[in-house]
Amino acid sequence: MKNTVITLKWLLKRFGYLKKELKNLYQYLIYQPQSRFLLRTWDAPLAPLEVIKFYAFLGRVGWATREFLALISNGRLAKKRLLLDGFDAIDVAKLYQEGSDEIPWPKPPLVEIQKHQVDDAVFTKIEVSYQLANEHDPDRFDRALWWEQMSEAFRAELFDVHGKINRTYLENFRGIKELPANIVKDQFLVVNKGFGYHLSYLKSIDLVLEYHRLGAIVPKEILLSLSESYAGNNLCVHYRGLRLSLRSLFYAIIVNDIVTHTQFNVQRPVIFEIGAGYGGLSRILKSYIPTSCHILLDLPETLTYASYFIAYNYPDKKIAYLSDIMDRLDRFDEVIAEYDFVLIPPWVSAYIPNESIDLVIDTSSLAEMSRVYTEYYLAHIDRTLKVKGYFYSMNKRIKREADKCAFYEWHFKSQFATRLYSYSKLMHPQWLGEKIG
Repeated sequence: MKNTVITLKWLLKRFGYLKKELKNLYQYLIYQPQSRFLLRTWDAPLAPLEVIKFYAFLGRVGWATREFLALISNGRLAKKRLLLDGFDAIDVAKLYQEGSDEIPWPKPPLVEIQKHQVDDAVFTKIEVSYQLANEHDPDRFDRALWWEQMSEAFRAELFDVHGKINRTYLENFRGIKELPANIVKDQFLVVNKGFGYHLSYLKSIDLVLEYHRLGAIVPKEILLSLSESYAGNNLCVHYRGLRLSLRSLFYAIIVNDIVTHTQFNVQRPVIFEIGAGYGGLSRILKSYIPTSCHILLDLPETLTYASYFIAYNYPDKKIAYLSDIMDRLDRFDEVIAEYDFVLIPPWVSAYIPNESIDLVIDTSSLAEMSRVYTEYYLAHIDRTLKVKGYFYSMNKRIKREADKCAFYEWHFKSQFATRLYSYSKLMHPQWLGEKIG
C-alpha cells in the first residue's frame, strides 16, 4: 500500500512537470528568445513586464488578431493597445507619473512628456544661416536631378517670396504637407488623418508588428528607449509608452549597429553625419554618447529642417548655426571644442581639420548624390577621419542613374578594417569600417 501511494505521488508530480513544460512551450511559440522566461516551478507566472516582451511569429499572429478584433468591435471583444496621435486622447505625463508594467521605467530620456516652443531668436539664426550658405558657396556643384527637385520643393514651403522663413510650416514640417522625399514623406504613411481612423489603426498594427520583428536583431534595451520627438508635429503610434514611426524603427537598426561596433578612446568624440536629414539620428546618438560633438551636414534647405529639429530637442545644448561661426571657419577646431552641435552646408567641409573626426555616418545619402558630390565627400572622409576612427555607411550597392556613384564604386586612399558587414531590413549593405591607415 505504501509503495502504491508513493507511486501515485510520483505520477502526479509528472503532471506538474508537464504543466511547466507546456508553459515553456507556450513561451517558445509566441515569444522571441530574449523575451522567454524559464519557469523554475510548475506554477511560476509569466514575467509581468509587458514592455520587455517581443513576439515571435505565432505571438505576432495572436497579437495582431486581438488588435483587429478590438478595432472592429470598438474595444468590446478586446482592449485596444494602440493610441493614435490626432485621433485619441493621450496623456503621456500621467502615464509616466503613475508607472506600470506596460511602459519602460524610469522614463527614457527620448520620451517627451509635452510639446514646447523654440525661441524666436533661433528662427532668425536659421534664416540668416540659410542665406549665408547659398551666398558664400564657392563650389556650386551640380546636384543630382532628383535632389535639385526636392530642394526646390523644400524652398517653396520653407521661405516666402521675400526669403523670409515660414515659421508655421517649419514648426509642422513632419505633419503639415507630404513631399516626395522620404525624410518628410514617410511621416504620413501610417497615422494620417486623410486615411481616417480605421485605416490608420490597421497600418499601426503593421508598424507594431515590425517593431516586434526587430526584437530579433535589435536589443530590447534599445527598442524600449527609442521614441519619436514632437518636433515637426508628426502623427505617431503610441505603444507601451513610446511614440513609434517608420523612421524610429529605421533608426533603431542604425543606432544598434553603431553603439555595438564602436568604442571611442576620447572624452569628446566628434561625429560627422553627411546627409543628416532633419537630424533624427543625431538626436538619438547624442543620448547614447552624451559627451559627443555632432557635425550635421546637408544641403541648405534640408539643413533648415535639422536646425529647427535640433534646437527643439536640445534647447540646453550649444548649437552652432552658420551665422554663429561664419567668421571662425578657419578656426574650426575651436568650434568643435565649444559646441555640442554644428550645422553646416557642404562647402564648409573644407574647413574641418585633418584627422579630427572619430565617426563619419552616411545613411542613404552618398549613393543618391551626383558623382561630383560623392567624390567630394569621400575625399573629405579620407582627410578628416582619424586613424582608429570609424565610417558607418548604409547605401545602395549599385547606381541607378549614370550621374551617381553607388557603394561598389567608392574608392578610398585610406584602409579600413571591417567591423560590421550586414544586410538587414534596411535593404542596403550596412558597413562599418575602422580606419587603420
